[in-house]
Amino acid sequence: MSMFLKSLALCSAGLLMAASTAVAQQTAPARDVTQAVSALHREWILVGWEKKEGDGPFDFRSKLGRFYELGARDLMLYDDFEPQRRVARSADQYGGFWTGPFTSLKSAKHAVVDAPSTLVSGDLASSTLEFTARLEAPDGKITAIRTRSSLTWRLSDAQWKIVREHNSSTVIDERQLEALIAAADRPFAY
Repeated sequence: MSMFLKSLALCSAGLLMAASTAVAQQTAPARDVTQAVSALHREWILVGWEKKEGDGPFDFRSKLGRFYELGARDLMLYDDFEPQRRVARSADQYGGFWTGPFTSLKSAKHAVVDAPSTLVSGDLASSTLEFTARLEAPDGKITAIRTRSSLTWRLSDAQWKIVREHNSSTVIDERQLEALIAAADRPFAY
């Protein structure tokens, strides 16, 4: 093999190794961000929206404020389970939609039944998951729901914050709820 071909082969091998390393370096941080946003979505529902019997009045900012870009002017937040099916343009407005109904609940228990799927591009990320909720009224009446939740997150001050939310819910019976919980990623803790 001529010296030229040997040099070309070595140069090509070096470029291939450098490209592989660059791809691996880009993939690891992207995977980390994807996992971080997925974990935030899971925490948003499993911690933020949980209500144990005896909890005080629902305070949206203290329970969920850290997940939302509170000062943003371009928020759009929607949940078809909200009785009036309104679109909120701020996190505080959205919290106001839920203060009365959530305060009146005896408990709210959630389980993720379809793990988060997350896409990240630059300073925006989109995550989708499915959860169930067992909502208990003060009189003991149970409402069970199955919800597909899609959140858009924006990287703001080195933190991922919700800027778009769309939740679509279906009321299900308790038998369906129990079957979904049995197969869930994290069954109810209490």
